[in-house]
Amino acid sequence: MKHRTVDEWLALLAPALQQPLRQVEELINADPELQQWLQEAAFQAAMEAAAQSDPTALNAVYQRLQDELETRFRELSEAIARITHGCGHLRLNWQPDAPHYSRVEIDFRRDYTVDLFMTLADPLPDALHRALDRLRSLLPADEPYPRRPHQATALLFYRGQAPALRLLDHLTPAGRRQTAVVFLPDQKPSSEMPPETALQVLRAYFSGTSESDRS
Repeated sequence: MKHRTVDEWLALLAPALQQPLRQVEELINADPELQQWLQEAAFQAAMEAAAQSDPTALNAVYQRLQDELETRFRELSEAIARITHGCGHLRLNWQPDAPHYSRVEIDFRRDYTVDLFMTLADPLPDALHRALDRLRSLLPADEPYPRRPHQATALLFYRGQAPALRLLDHLTPAGRRQTAVVFLPDQKPSSEMPPETALQVLRAYFSGTSESDRS
């Protein structure tokens, strides 16, 4: 079975990174070699874990699977690191109770879900507006439920930093309304604010980072 090189993974995944991450993950999980390994390894690990009474066995089996994934598919792991500037990592989503549902995902090691990864280019204001427009295009067209807004979150990489922008689409008595939340590294999420205000916050953050990088 063909084993992809780093360059082959890059050629497959780099263009797809313009799409939601779930579509990139679908390409990864469709790889025949990864599919075969995942089906066999996930099932065997589930059988092994079920046969042990030690409550810590599940974690140990999972870690062994994760290590095997990173070793066996190191070319894929390197490709993911390259196209995400080191932000993204391979993660096995193992389902021991239903191993056939196990899959490989791109993990950004954040405590929030990332739907899109974008590398911002100069000029920064234009790039931020494009990111906001891209997030808007990901929101479902149907109306959200009251108090349950649609949302989409993008991780934005620029000059070594990767904050995130979340766009929310609310249904209010006055109609639909959009707000945004900014996730800056090592800080609590911001309160909801108008999307344009969120872009100003991000621009100020990146500008401050850039100034400190030059000093």
